[in-house]
Amino acid sequence: MTEPSKNLQAGYAALAYPLADLTRRLPTLAALQSFVAAGHFGSVSKAADHLCRTQGAVSRQIQQLEAHYRCALFVRHASGLTLTAEGQALQAVAVDVLARLVEHADLHAATGAVLTLRLPSTFAIRWLLPRLSDINSALKGIELRISTSSDDTPEFTTPDIDAIVVRGSGQWAGLNAIPLFAETLTPMCTPEVAASLTCLADLARITLLHPGPSHDEWRCWLDSALTKDVDADRGLVLDTLELTLTAAAQGHGVAIGDARMARDRIEAGVLVTPFDHVARNGLGYFLVYPSQRAPQHKIRALAESLATMAEEEQSIPSSSLTARAKLPL
Repeated sequence: MTEPSKNLQAGYAALAYPLADLTRRLPTLAALQSFVAAGHFGSVSKAADHLCRTQGAVSRQIQQLEAHYRCALFVRHASGLTLTAEGQALQAVAVDVLARLVEHADLHAATGAVLTLRLPSTFAIRWLLPRLSDINSALKGIELRISTSSDDTPEFTTPDIDAIVVRGSGQWAGLNAIPLFAETLTPMCTPEVAASLTCLADLARITLLHPGPSHDEWRCWLDSALTKDVDADRGLVLDTLELTLTAAAQGHGVAIGDARMARDRIEAGVLVTPFDHVARNGLGYFLVYPSQRAPQHKIRALAESLATMAEEEQSIPSSSLTARAKLPL
């Protein structure tokens, strides 16, 4: 017979349980999460994708639950899984327990939480930092930590990164990708360099500045402008868009990129966009995080604030984003 707790705090007695019962061997939270996800999707593979676990791990955790409760929790058939009566009863309890833990975690996250965001350096300098005060206000006490990287691969192999801003297609298995804006490409240079460009063919004698070794940006823009007079593979290769825009601002050639990333320089007249033509390369900027983190308060707050700011920017007239010399192609 177990001895009831002697905790005399007010309000404890109504919810009192013998300490030995509370500390006896119980299923793990990971096993309960696998069970709830498999019951929701009716599939081990879909549950594994959602949880970013292997199918083998999810299957073993469900088997451990069935061994613990000494009953089958699912009927397994060709089209998937169906909960047994015992499984339905356990699901109600497991969902209640997990929901209470999530609610408590959200309350805890609202005070003293830390959110580490990784993003490309140019995006951090030219898009995020000008909006940092508004972002911090939206996060309401959540401490934002910023890390930059030139890697466009959304990897969460270490626990210290909560979310990543990624330039890419938006399709990554097991990850939520919140679209911010599609990338649009346009040439940018100083007014002095622009004065020497009377038509698109003049780019053949100007240094093309590439924000990476692929040359894809210039190739995309020139192809969409239907010209074969300019070799997209020539010019100077730099390793970031920020360095490319800085080189253009110093008169070293013509950069290619999204005008949003040079907005302050364009508004100051340091850079202009000498051609009206813009091109889309099918890529965009996305806020990316593991699907299982979607319920976290800090993730929701960040996603909502960045998406709102990006949407507000879409309503700004394009004429305010660029200063074009309107030269013929």
